[in-house]
Amino acid sequence: MKHPKDDFITYMAAVTDRLQSQERLGTAHVYRSTLNRINEFMEGKHLPFEDITPSWLQTFQNHLLKQMLNWNTVSTYMRMLRAVYYRAVDEGLAPFRPRLFKGVYTGTRVTVKRALDEQALRQLEKPRPLPDRLERTRLLFMLLFMLRGIPFVDIAYMRRCDLNGDILTYRRRKTGAWLTVRIEPAAMELIEKLKSHNPDSPYLFPFIKSTGEEGYREYCNALRRFNYQLRRLASQMTNDVKLSSYSARHSWATLANYCNFQPELISNAMGHSSVKVTETYFKRHTDDRINEMNRSILAYLFI
Repeated sequence: MKHPKDDFITYMAAVTDRLQSQERLGTAHVYRSTLNRINEFMEGKHLPFEDITPSWLQTFQNHLLKQMLNWNTVSTYMRMLRAVYYRAVDEGLAPFRPRLFKGVYTGTRVTVKRALDEQALRQLEKPRPLPDRLERTRLLFMLLFMLRGIPFVDIAYMRRCDLNGDILTYRRRKTGAWLTVRIEPAAMELIEKLKSHNPDSPYLFPFIKSTGEEGYREYCNALRRFNYQLRRLASQMTNDVKLSSYSARHSWATLANYCNFQPELISNAMGHSSVKVTETYFKRHTDDRINEMNRSILAYLFI
């Protein structure tokens, strides 16, 4: 039998525990879910690093698909597996195999329209009579949009010291990337309305009161409440829209793309690791817009 240090499952469990101790609880949760799927597939047996081959990965992917998981969920598990495997490669524990994950799906398919059009965004921005909870939900959604589509998790964990005058500097919870955002006056008004009034809290907003696992539970509960209130808010809008905590981020990226800003610039603004990630947020341009582009190109050349 292989020594545990040569076993991928043992190694991934150690990595997950390390993330837990570092209070990277969201990432640890996804890693643990992936580990549970691998354990289920392996039926409690060890998994030596050298056994992770393109053939094994294909078989594991087929196993996940037979569980009726959608492609985005399969991709999440594969990307987590890949991240841990290459971490082991960096530590000299696993053999480096070029294109090891080439044959399995690690992309992202946008299966639901998450970006709002300009009409829906203008309707949300315009004040109107709403119950207090829905009004705060509307304000929070607009704040997420105005802060370059900032994810809810980064707002929830935002510290008071991250805001200095009209400059917000924070580290993304998901990627660790540092971002600096100049707060526009309209966004600053929303911050003043939504910020925590507890002077003893280190957090800028009132979604989290604790640290560690209890703080993570508070964040999860706050996210669930926010999405629930967004669904209620969407039901009161005149046009048929779907609202979720992701909608502000997708809408900001899509609108920036429609305004012809460079994908690299949008990617940097959102703190993405690559332009490829950013492009998954973009929706297809309409035929009219594509025809308009072609007309402009021909006019530039020949008229």
